Amino acid sequence: MEKKVVKTENISFKCKEIPLTRRELKNLFNFHIPCPCCGMEMLHPDIYTELLGNPILSECASDVIPLLQQFEYIMHPVERQVFNMFKSLAVKYPNKNFQELLLMKKDVHELALVKIQSSIFNKISFYRRILPKKTARALRKLIIKTNDIIFDPEPHKPFSRRIFIHKLKSICKNIENKKIREEIIKIARRLPRSSDEVCAFVVKNARKSSRIIALNLIHPSVGTFEHLQPKCMNGENNSLNFALECTYCNNSRHHFPLTVQIEENPFMPENAQIQMDKLISLYKKGLCKREYIENLKNMFYYHSEGIIDLDISRL
Repeated sequence: MEKKVVKTENISFKCKEIPLTRRELKNLFNFHIPCPCCGMEMLHPDIYTELLGNPILSECASDVIPLLQQFEYIMHPVERQVFNMFKSLAVKYPNKNFQELLLMKKDVHELALVKIQSSIFNKISFYRRILPKKTARALRKLIIKTNDIIFDPEPHKPFSRRIFIHKLKSICKNIENKKIREEIIKIARRLPRSSDEVCAFVVKNARKSSRIIALNLIHPSVGTFEHLQPKCMNGENNSLNFALECTYCNNSRHHFPLTVQIEENPFMPENAQIQMDKLISLYKKGLCKREYIENLKNMFYYHSEGIIDLDISRL
């Protein structure tokens, strides 16, 4: 389903004062808080900041792996698979860095990625048979140009999933049949991302430095403040509007309604409850405030249109 931005009004519940400062909220990441969207445990952002300047990240893989080993348990699935691949390769090639190891695997993974991409492009091309001529020609032109990019071993500019979907939306906006329009965009969203497929991660990151590759294994897990009501829709920039969420899920949502995020992450209501239970246990230890928990419940309920109805009876 194509994402639609729905503007909402500023919401105010019983809690008028800011329940937690940014420092107090960030402190909660010290207590193994799970992301309410994906359920993965989040890394304290200060720990990630300390890693940014560590010179070891640019060294050979055999030196970097022991440093990252302590964070393996919080890595997202694709990043963990890539890290395990590095561990295996480092045994055979201890003097190579992360970029050199990825370049060794790039051709194989690029072929796998192109197979997935071309299959999706073929499914999109099928709709040319039932589209108006002008729209069909525009779609054909986009697919041909895109195929030229993915089948070129050294394209002038690498394929961008985001740009492709943006151009496809521009073409599809002229399609009167809403169902067909949504079907085409839905198929396009199946294009692999570096966070979804190992092959996409390898191809995308093989162009980057060893230091950036190492950081990208951890970055999706870093804890952030998610604006439940986006800032572009006049959402508050304090804990009245903040949920603790990992970088990956925060970035994936962009400025779209919370209901869209739930559609793409069907286990979000359950994961949000797990986080809430953790916050309640911290409240009982004097580490979190009741007002924050009550306000968070109300905000989730409102912005999810009642889908996320958190139980705080243990509070």
